[in-house]
Amino acid sequence: MEKRTIGIHEKLPLLQSLPLSLQHLTAMFGATILVPILLGVDPAIALLMNGVGTIIYTLVTKGGIPAYLGSSFAFIAPVMLICSKYGGFAHAQSGFIFFGLFFILISFVVYK
Repeated sequence: MEKRTIGIHEKLPLLQSLPLSLQHLTAMFGATILVPILLGVDPAIALLMNGVGTIIYTLVTKGGIPAYLGSSFAFIAPVMLICSKYGGFAHAQSGFIFFGLFFILISFVVYK
């Protein structure tokens, strides 16, 4: 089977779209539901914030890069460590805020 690149605005036939849609749904569902459950957060809050982040990302990129911004499995181990060592999720939340601001700063550096 020959590899090809799918354009941003390209519309695929249904038989090609269906497997890609199922793959996207599986990846999105795992990140959006499983990560919050493992961390003891309400999945509805995670879904709302993922949606807000995706809307902001879409506006910033002017729709040029289609993406769904979901939860990350990369944060599970550090959050569990912080919660067990320092006694609560509030300490991990401050880390999320710090790294969110850090990533915004890095994005400006990359932009320049």
